Amino acid sequence: MQLLEAKSLRKSYGGVAALRDGNLICKQGKVCGLLGANGSGKSTFSKMISGVVKPDGGEIWFNGTKLDVANPQEARKQGIIMVHQHLSLIPELTIWENMTLGIEPQGRLGFVNDKASKETAQAFLAKFAPELAIDLKVRELSLAQKQFVEIAKAIAQQPKLLILDEPTAPLEQSEVEKLFAVMRELKARQTSIIFISHRLWEIKSICDYVVVFRNGETVGAIDFDTEAKDESLIVSMISGKEHRHALGERTGGRLDPGADTLLEVRDFKLRKAREGLSFKVKKGEVVGFGGLQGQGQEQLLLALSGLEQPAGGQVSLGGRRLKLRHPKQAVREGIVLVPGDRHKEGLFLQHDVLMNLIYPQFATRKTGFLLNWKKLKREAEEVIRQVNIVPNDPGKVVQYLSGGNQQKVVVGKWLPLAPKVLLLSDPAKGVDVGAKRELYDTVRRLAEQGTSVLLYASDHEELMDICDRVFILFEDQIVDEIFPAEYGEQRFVSASLRSAKAAGPAAAAGRPSAAAAGR
Repeated sequence: MQLLEAKSLRKSYGGVAALRDGNLICKQGKVCGLLGANGSGKSTFSKMISGVVKPDGGEIWFNGTKLDVANPQEARKQGIIMVHQHLSLIPELTIWENMTLGIEPQGRLGFVNDKASKETAQAFLAKFAPELAIDLKVRELSLAQKQFVEIAKAIAQQPKLLILDEPTAPLEQSEVEKLFAVMRELKARQTSIIFISHRLWEIKSICDYVVVFRNGETVGAIDFDTEAKDESLIVSMISGKEHRHALGERTGGRLDPGADTLLEVRDFKLRKAREGLSFKVKKGEVVGFGGLQGQGQEQLLLALSGLEQPAGGQVSLGGRRLKLRHPKQAVREGIVLVPGDRHKEGLFLQHDVLMNLIYPQFATRKTGFLLNWKKLKREAEEVIRQVNIVPNDPGKVVQYLSGGNQQKVVVGKWLPLAPKVLLLSDPAKGVDVGAKRELYDTVRRLAEQGTSVLLYASDHEELMDICDRVFILFEDQIVDEIFPAEYGEQRFVSASLRSAKAAGPAAAAGRPSAAAAGR
């Protein structure tokens, strides 16, 4: 039985078509994966169903009745709830206040019943994070915890149709499994779910069927009940091209064994109460940092970039000891960072592509007050070509680019500086398959040219695809070192669950027999 049918939905903004022909059937008690590259129309389509955006044309049928909702409140009354890609929580309110905002239970005299609100919040939040106190203010939570609050808030409204727009982007695999367990409970109660994700393993794990959008149109569907979960077919439908692998052929493990050590980190303490970690990275080597989220991977990259100060330890580049007290110092030494949150930390969203690409020049110039604008414009145009920013217009305001093209700008702005060390903090999070492939193609080219790369990725597949070796971190310690011959999901997961104590003293110290030697 079908709950929702969308027919030929259309939407344009200022003459630019965001959605040309969107079609989708959502079956009762099933999970429909909605796939497509960034800018393919998925979010626009979802916003139409949930009442955020009014279609220019087409029809929406829900529960056998033609639907015309003017706003999200009307959609909610019909039982349609959407969890948006960008969170809608209010930082200064508590968890329980956020979860019941706008749907507060009332007492007999019409007053808000705080006790009932807290009980509701506690019951639904416990499905994801029972350790969280509902009186905590949202600003005190991690990004993953905020995501769980947002999802719990949606589920508490007991939707007939739940739309999840990239809900797993900030989540680690273990956290994703918690979400999937709740989604299976919802399915059992005949709730229908539209699930948007760029992670193919998630799609194959939780979806009953998928619908694919490309360039604002529905291009096809795959029913997993009757058809194989063919990853190459899914990728080719999304991109319009044939691809043997989501990121291309694996390139990890091809480093010249005779390459010189470029970066050495010794007894590096991310927190005072923790022991230091040590490792070496060769010139042109791509070294990954994996493990459960929040085990020190991002803090390590921030400290190496000069943005945060470590509690102790040494960093040497090319045999020369560095003191990185500020990001400007790191950039001038050739160490650059692609941060985990491109909107807050990587881009000036209100400025155009040109200004974003040339901004690092201000941090690195040593004399004079004037910049050679002609030279900078030529360099920016070359970067746009190299990383394939679409559209190839240096005057395009960055906030109007797709997520994948925004991330290309974040990476591309460092290319004219020919960095010695590139620090990447989950660079492909929320990026579509095609843009992810192009992004890592750029990383590979930089490595081939001698740039050393330190990559943290929450997706193990990304680490296995590109890294010459991977360190697994647990509580700020290196607990394992994995080489390409040992790569595999089971190997990564089991290593991620090991403490430094369980792994032994060698692993806790960074396995000096291998790691300290640069292998």
